[in-house]
Amino acid sequence: MSAVSRRALGILLAIAIAAAAFQPFYLRIYVIDRARFAASLTELPYWKLPGMRQFILQVRARTRDGDAVAIASPLHRAPLWQGGYDYLFARARYLLGGRLVVPLVGEGDKPQPENVRMATHVACFRCELTVPGFVEIWRSRDGVLLRRAR
Repeated sequence: MSAVSRRALGILLAIAIAAAAFQPFYLRIYVIDRARFAASLTELPYWKLPGMRQFILQVRARTRDGDAVAIASPLHRAPLWQGGYDYLFARARYLLGGRLVVPLVGEGDKPQPENVRMATHVACFRCELTVPGFVEIWRSRDGVLLRRAR
């Protein structure tokens, strides 16, 4: 094989690899609704628990840095990223930065009600909870926020 034919084969191979690697998204990115696309990417990490992101953001808006927020939910413990209590707790810790996030469920789905003593607030996701010494300060379709009575 001559140098010219090897070079031509190399160019053809490069063109074939580039053509096979091309994705329509590379062109579509220039014409998509960027605001809608950005919103979908923002919600993407929270898709396993619909409504959770908005609920926790509302909890954030109603609490202050330094507050301790206990997370209550009827969810069971599951491997971290499968949408159970651990998933809710991990995501809540991220969104509630500056606040102490307190678990109310321990290993083996064992309730840890003693942790409520540390909390200034209790965020009840997809549940209603009556906690002595706490009053309801906000409610949404996804849950309730309680604050320690003063």
